[in-house]
Amino acid sequence: MTDVEELAQTLLMEGYALYPYTPGAAKNSTPTPFGIVYPPVYAVESPTTYDHLRLQLIAEVADPGAATLAVSVLFLEPSGPRHEAAKRRIELPATTLAQLEAEPVTVEFAFEAVRGRVRMAAQAFQDGLVRVTALVENTTEVGEGLDRPGALRSSMLSTHVIARVAGGAGAALDARLISPTAPPPHAVTANMACANVNTFPVLASHEDDVALGAAIVLPDHPQLAPESRGDLFDGTEIEEALLLHVLALSDDERASIERDDPAVRAMIERAAAATPAEILALHGRMTLSDPESQEAAP
Repeated sequence: MTDVEELAQTLLMEGYALYPYTPGAAKNSTPTPFGIVYPPVYAVESPTTYDHLRLQLIAEVADPGAATLAVSVLFLEPSGPRHEAAKRRIELPATTLAQLEAEPVTVEFAFEAVRGRVRMAAQAFQDGLVRVTALVENTTEVGEGLDRPGALRSSMLSTHVIARVAGGAGAALDARLISPTAPPPHAVTANMACANVNTFPVLASHEDDVALGAAIVLPDHPQLAPESRGDLFDGTEIEEALLLHVLALSDDERASIERDDPAVRAMIERAAAATPAEILALHGRMTLSDPESQEAAP
């Protein structure tokens, strides 16, 4: 997988299950993910719940008639009495920004527990700046009076968006996305016209042609540490400490987990196979450099 794909898959599983991972633990009675897109009937009851996700960024392009936008939406669909969830993905194909300004592209989807639609659009500003939009909506029809566990069964969990721009044939570097948190001076005003809802977009590629709409706050160009042992699910906990905690589980706790969600069981097995050297590597990394030598280098 590409770096952004691997990052998105890791973020997708954050909050999926919590230590000690046993099915009887109170905090595992319902999913605890970030990035929830609730059904409309439930979302309307509170200002802190949303039935949609909107990602908006400024793209800088040489030719809106040739530059394209493509959008991928990833989320977890609930299935089963507790955590178990199916990974879902919706793709909107690359479409020129000029076409998107004239007519947005909308794709509807329907899975077992969740229905919705994804729309992408564009609006041109001056000086080659274009606002690109990805809108994800949950349109699942459910009855009124749901409590949160009931609403989660018809929600899009851990919703993430990947937006990619390209300059067109032979012009791959003639399109880039502007940092939403640190825009250059010429794009500050346009950036202020972006209104993101229920997502935190960051630049996610070396060429700044890919952005990730994350469910948690991240810096631009986030990376996974090479020492990581894989997804531990537990809401951005310190991996070294959490891995040691997993190894400290009793035989009875591990037995109950083995009867539970296959994804959690696989994580426990991976943690149990960690070597002392791999655990030690999680303790930290020190990089030494000589600033004077670096400045003198050609």
